[in-house]
Amino acid sequence: MVNKKINVTRREFQDSYRRHYKLYQSTDVSDKTRRLVLFYSVECGLKSLLMKEKGKNTYEEFESSCDRSVTGHDIKAMLKEVNPRNEFVLKNISLEKGGGSVPPKKFNELWRYGAAVADVGEEEKAEKILVKIAEWIRSRL
Repeated sequence: MVNKKINVTRREFQDSYRRHYKLYQSTDVSDKTRRLVLFYSVECGLKSLLMKEKGKNTYEEFESSCDRSVTGHDIKAMLKEVNPRNEFVLKNISLEKGGGSVPPKKFNELWRYGAAVADVGEEEKAEKILVKIAEWIRSRL
């Protein structure tokens, strides 16, 4: 069996962005869980915007027409495509154990697995920037 992605429509990405962002805003669960939902909201919103700009209605059409970096979780790459002025700067988040850091394209893993970070302030700053991006997306969809 081939590991084929679900062929989501632009409208479904847009609806997921809205649903996830509303959940992020209204829920009072752990910070990491809220940030994970916010990350996915932004990812879905950016994909919907990219599909809109490229005139593609399905993920399959979109995926075959663009660079692979914008079809995964790399929100920095997606942002660069839809917002070349780069007004939203996301930086790596440093890990507490073992050193190293997590790039924005892996924030979903950081928050999904709950890894300890060296500086909670870095996470809070990333969250604030993701909220700004989510609000910017809302103004564009």
